[in-house]
Amino acid sequence: MLVYLDLNHWISLSKAHSGHPDGTQHIASLEFCRKAVNHGKAFFPISEYIYAEISKITHHRQRRNLREVIEQIGRFMVVAPLGDVVDHEVEAILDHMIGPNPQPLSKIDYLDWGVARAFGRAGGFRITSANGEDVTNEIRQIHPIGAVAFDRTLIRAEIELNRKAIEGPSPQEEPQLRKRRWNPEAVVQLYEQTASDERAQVQRFDSHPKWRRERTRDVIAVREAIAEISPRLVKGFVARGRSDDDGLIPGNRDELRSMFDAMPSVNVSVTLKTSLHRDSNYRWRNNDIYDIRALSLTIPYCDVVVADSSMCSHVTRHDLPSRYDTVVISELAEVSDHI
Repeated sequence: MLVYLDLNHWISLSKAHSGHPDGTQHIASLEFCRKAVNHGKAFFPISEYIYAEISKITHHRQRRNLREVIEQIGRFMVVAPLGDVVDHEVEAILDHMIGPNPQPLSKIDYLDWGVARAFGRAGGFRITSANGEDVTNEIRQIHPIGAVAFDRTLIRAEIELNRKAIEGPSPQEEPQLRKRRWNPEAVVQLYEQTASDERAQVQRFDSHPKWRRERTRDVIAVREAIAEISPRLVKGFVARGRSDDDGLIPGNRDELRSMFDAMPSVNVSVTLKTSLHRDSNYRWRNNDIYDIRALSLTIPYCDVVVADSSMCSHVTRHDLPSRYDTVVISELAEVSDHI
């Protein structure tokens, strides 16, 4: 089973793991998760959004405790990036509408290993020559420590990279990294901009309240289509030798809704944004963007998702768990009831 935990639940497990007083109530959950992993009953992958949220934590000890429990229970397993998942969902729609792409997208595994895969990168260390050629195999064969020891060295280096991606630099290492333009705040700024976009949409709804009352979902769906779907549709049309001028995109509102609803991650995103925007008093936070994207990525494809209580309420209100046959809960202690 695939079990996805929101960051606040990883923090709860890390407190139990480190002996923090607030972690006492989560010791049983920690032990259950350990046993579930060790007995092969569950994977506990993390996503690009967990890495992004962790980058905001400034206390090195807290990040180290998180790294230890994520390494122990998550084992650096990750889910594919949302952008790659949306790519394949759009391609599935086009395969149905037009036919297969003569140059299909490269296959990706939804469940994979390592920070690089969480961000859509190949991962692994390779050695290149001065002119850019991959000479890893050649170096492996002639390296004085031997081929097996060489492989172990690269594996250890990649494990250490995964540790550092979560734990971050020590207070002693950070100043030197800053001088080398290490800037973890850049990731946070990206999500701040996206949250600002949603706050701007609140103002547009305030100016035209009829749209919030009657057509909220349509407005959000159009925004999602322009930002996420249209570029992928155009690319898919071109690959198939067709054009969006060929009348392939449905003009009927209900057909358009059906098309977008057939893309699971897009449907979850539109549904949750719509739910929040219907409340004129809701104040968008940066964490809402992390949560919505993480849930869009995991609710359709994981077996159990443990979210925060607020998002869990929106998810269950719109029957997303039943639609995707996924258990969505807000209490860490309930995980044991579903594995």
